[in-house]
Amino acid sequence: MKNGDLLHVNGLSDDDQPEVWYAELVGVNEDDDLEVFLLEKTTLCDGYVWSYNGDWQTIPRASVIQVFSPSKADYITTYHAFGFMPTIMENQFLRVSDTIPPNILTPMPLDAEDSDSECGENEDMDDFIVDDEVANEPFTQAVPNNDFVRDVHQAVQEYNQWAPQRPEEKRVKDFIDRLALKYQAEDDNRQFAAGQSVDYNHPNMS
Repeated sequence: MKNGDLLHVNGLSDDDQPEVWYAELVGVNEDDDLEVFLLEKTTLCDGYVWSYNGDWQTIPRASVIQVFSPSKADYITTYHAFGFMPTIMENQFLRVSDTIPPNILTPMPLDAEDSDSECGENEDMDDFIVDDEVANEPFTQAVPNNDFVRDVHQAVQEYNQWAPQRPEEKRVKDFIDRLALKYQAEDDNRQFAAGQSVDYNHPNMS
């Protein structure tokens, strides 16, 4: 076992019943016990979101049932085997076995294909990659001077016309809309300070 490994652990519930605990290994102490952060159920989204506890715990090595070793290449698929889906929100996970009702808005799971792609290798992405040094500057729309930018702007226009019919589609759209409003509100303040404004929902097509 090594630091960063994900563990299924024999544990006990609050009423002393055997149950599986979920943990990430972060160290080994001088007694050869394992130092771990436990992945625990939270109250977020009606209890469907799990997060790592901020305090590490010590568990005996013999309590480990199964070990999962994620790497950058298979991070998401390994988490799925571990039993959880990483989401776009930091330290928020969904359990693979849970059936989440359509009316419960949860963070969107990360996509394995998206996580494996290296955006920096595609020169068409240059207009969309934000340097850390300018992250707090007002947003400016990319110039539609290549197919990728035009396709993205077209997708934004089409999204504006999307009227989801199925409950799961409505849940996704509601989540995206709320996320967009949050970051638009933050950027509006920067735009105002710079004496500018941006129509986020209607990017230039030519």
